[in-house]
Amino acid sequence: MELNKYNKPSPIPLAKDLMALSLLLKEKANAIMESGRAEITPNEYRELSEVTLAQLVLFNKRRAEEAQRLEVKQFIEGVEHGKTVHEEVLESLSPLERKLVDVIDRVEIRGKRGRRVAILLPQILKKQLDVLVKCRSSANIDKSNKYLFARPGKTPIRSTDALRKYAALCGSKQPHTLTSTGFRKHVATMSQMLNLKDNKLDVLATFLGHDIRVHREYYRLPENTIHVAKVSKLLLEL
Repeated sequence: MELNKYNKPSPIPLAKDLMALSLLLKEKANAIMESGRAEITPNEYRELSEVTLAQLVLFNKRRAEEAQRLEVKQFIEGVEHGKTVHEEVLESLSPLERKLVDVIDRVEIRGKRGRRVAILLPQILKKQLDVLVKCRSSANIDKSNKYLFARPGKTPIRSTDALRKYAALCGSKQPHTLTSTGFRKHVATMSQMLNLKDNKLDVLATFLGHDIRVHREYYRLPENTIHVAKVSKLLLEL
């Protein structure tokens, strides 16, 4: 089985494709959010749910199944209690970091193997989620459905379906790479290219839901690029 993986590419999303997906999702969300109506139709609710879920996965690089299981109660309680910041911690932050603390909310959810993982909510996503909470009844969402990204019945919308849908619509060159795993590979690869120090890498790895060892072992730079660009240069110099 291991031999089957030899000479197979391990692509990560292109920056242009990520931008194309992000712009399409923003456009779709704005079309609904800027309608000016107090309520939205069930079809609009469904689309806003799919778009916001895809945006959440894209921004946070969360595993698909983690983000889709965000519950209404977790969202409300997380936003309500997430602004508690110790003064000493705040004083250690840069001016930019302090500003980000003011404008980005944070909620905690259950991650892989029961780990507690965080989801960050920029203001625009927070507003979209507020609409989803407010308009549940007009969208005919079952009261027994505890999930924020709800669909008829008692289950949540699937992140993989939402991402696949909009990846195919955004005009990307490699839509098959626009998955939650692809996003995680991309951020991990970029973090290595930037040569982040261990303390920053540890913070990033913890946010992604694993430790530095896993981060480096499973999300390392593509070996074909390293071998051709770095090793060949070294060999030519010998």
